[in-house]
Amino acid sequence: MSSGIQEQLEKMPEAGGSAWREVAADLLHYTGGAALIRAISQRHVFAPQPGATSTGGAKKWQRAEGLRFAILCYHRIGTGGIPLFSDLPPAVFEAQVKFLQRHYRIVSLSALCDEIEQQSHGDQHEGQHDGQAVAITFDDGYKDLYFEALPILKKYRVPATVFLPVASIESNEPLWYDRIFLLFTVFPGDRIQVDCDRPRNFALPNQATRIAAAAEVIGWLRTLPEDRRKNECEGLESKAELPKDMLKNRMLTWDQIHEMRAAAVEFGAHTMTHPVVSRLTQEQLEHEIVDSKHVLEARINERVQHFAFPFGKAADCGSAAFSVISKAGFRSASTTEEGVNGPGSNLLALNRVSLGEERHLPMFALKMAQLFFTSAVTAPNVAMSKQVGVAASGENSNQPSSENSYVAHASQSGSAPASQQ
Repeated sequence: MSSGIQEQLEKMPEAGGSAWREVAADLLHYTGGAALIRAISQRHVFAPQPGATSTGGAKKWQRAEGLRFAILCYHRIGTGGIPLFSDLPPAVFEAQVKFLQRHYRIVSLSALCDEIEQQSHGDQHEGQHDGQAVAITFDDGYKDLYFEALPILKKYRVPATVFLPVASIESNEPLWYDRIFLLFTVFPGDRIQVDCDRPRNFALPNQATRIAAAAEVIGWLRTLPEDRRKNECEGLESKAELPKDMLKNRMLTWDQIHEMRAAAVEFGAHTMTHPVVSRLTQEQLEHEIVDSKHVLEARINERVQHFAFPFGKAADCGSAAFSVISKAGFRSASTTEEGVNGPGSNLLALNRVSLGEERHLPMFALKMAQLFFTSAVTAPNVAMSKQVGVAASGENSNQPSSENSYVAHASQSGSAPASQQ
């Protein structure tokens, strides 16, 4: 789950908040407004100047030159069961793939790296592409990818990359935050007390507030050093028994992975256990990053080129991880910093966006157009690129973001967990 649970929670119904946006998106889609934005973005962008961060600096009209790539981050295709924070009906995903195939060039992550390197080095050759392209990625290795996503990818002959948390695939057990979501879902009472940064008492009147409460607690857990995070998770799980049938067979098997690989799906590493890497010691970093590559290579019998950061924001990535990733021999590393990529982008700090769980196709189309229209290639990568190559030196001092986007979204949706000291 590299993009972070907060992005995936945006699919939850917003009480009266999304209807007008969907109407506006419909209007732009069916009157040609979104198509006009796509056409303009082929030649121009309205974005911060190169050298500014993606959130800072005045936006200016600029000429769009060379290739620009959007990397889309999905999690599962399907509905029901783990992961409880994410669902996307296969029909919606298929509609998105058809739209992307019609309006953009869809490439594999390896081809994306090839083309960025060629243009970054000034290599020009006959048949070289220009303009906008999209790469599709999936995080976490849920089994729905085999049963629901793979048939669609094969039908449209679309490449994709799946990032695997290797220990979870080895054990066929869901990830730690999936267990927390499940705990809050099955907790028998209507209130639960959790000692987060302070004692919290969460009201659990319905499923929406249970998911929002779990997300808030997971946001707090992400701020902790890894060893303490594990201890806190054990304490939380003692509050209720997790149904074994809901934990079984939720992840891809190695046989399914081999079949998907034979269908031209690429696989990359997503650490061993999906920690917040900025909270790891140097020894833990080596284990999570290097061992995930080695185990995955042994399992699929080929070189693993690509890595995706769990959660993926700058504060989640820290600085020490980049050195470990580089030394391990990864060709690329994907974050969830929003923006596009192109010539000059650092392949170890690629931008990636979570738009796929937007179920309303006109809104999805509009967000894709806006992404290319408002993103210059170099600006979003600057903050991340500065961290690449920083020597690892013991325990990482970078702290995860204190902003709890889970809670922010829950508040917007009207389903924030009721809590008190």
